[in-house]
Amino acid sequence: MTRPGQDGEPAILRRIEPADIPACIGVFYDAVDPLYARLDQPIPPRDPASLSRLIGHLIDCDGERAWLAESPSATGDPDPPHVLGFGTAWQRDTAWYLALLFIRPEAQAAGLGRRLLLRTFPTGPAEAPRAGRATAAEGEGPPERASGMLATCVDSIQPISTGLYASYGIIPRVPLFTAIGYPRPGSLPDLPRDVVATGFDALPPAVDSATTLAAIDRALLGFARPQDHRLWSREGRGGVLFRHAPDGTPLGYGYAQRSGRIGPVALLDDTLYPAALGTLLGRVSPPGPYLVLVPGTNHRAMVALLRAGLRFEGFPGIMASTRPWEGLERYLPASFALP
Repeated sequence: MTRPGQDGEPAILRRIEPADIPACIGVFYDAVDPLYARLDQPIPPRDPASLSRLIGHLIDCDGERAWLAESPSATGDPDPPHVLGFGTAWQRDTAWYLALLFIRPEAQAAGLGRRLLLRTFPTGPAEAPRAGRATAAEGEGPPERASGMLATCVDSIQPISTGLYASYGIIPRVPLFTAIGYPRPGSLPDLPRDVVATGFDALPPAVDSATTLAAIDRALLGFARPQDHRLWSREGRGGVLFRHAPDGTPLGYGYAQRSGRIGPVALLDDTLYPAALGTLLGRVSPPGPYLVLVPGTNHRAMVALLRAGLRFEGFPGIMASTRPWEGLERYLPASFALP
């Protein structure tokens, strides 16, 4: 079979539309499943509903950074063009993040991933390619960048993708581990007496939750993300605001999902992590084990979870960025694609 961009006609790139989401999901599993099979590893369980919501969210909020590649099609062809790959990214303030980039096995190693990556790069105030060779001719050298940050989470079992991103300055920096299991009773402490945890739906009227969350996110991550908080609320993640009891000063927030997934969690004071995790885990009773994503720099959360009885499972991701991502030592991401 000829490869697009090599022996055959170049693949056509276009924006992802809502009707394309099922095809993108098919590309995702066609790319991921063979990789695990080649490594003689169990294929991860499928969750197409969650993946569909994620891609839909990225299209809604960052449609200009959501692209797919399809095979050329002659006018009058009875079958629709074949989707070969897709890439999506999001931008918040001056931060750009590559969420998903997957190519079908038969279309790999033909430069298609690089073409899609360049289409997702930001065009606003983030660390974007300037007008010049990298945007005029797809794939010619790393782009010049303005102030800001380019980032992503790469799978540690995909060195080729890691090298592609690193060629644009998005270099591997922090491992991201998946902690799974059940905490032993009493293994996580209670919150200090002067700290109160309140569900978002029970906050007093005087607390502006949107403004409060934006301030915490800017302090830890460097950008606000109200659209992502709306997604997590729609997904049924119960949000909790941690405050200093005497004066109501915000100390951070966290989410707990009925499925057992914990995160994101953002704490301005990282010493609160053992007790905050105990609070969040205690708010849900999942049908299976709890799951928490832990950056290697967040040592307080990591030690607390491992001592409580959770274990690392699967291959870690690697947080990659054009500059050190300050704040990850006090943060637990929601997912690899939408930290």
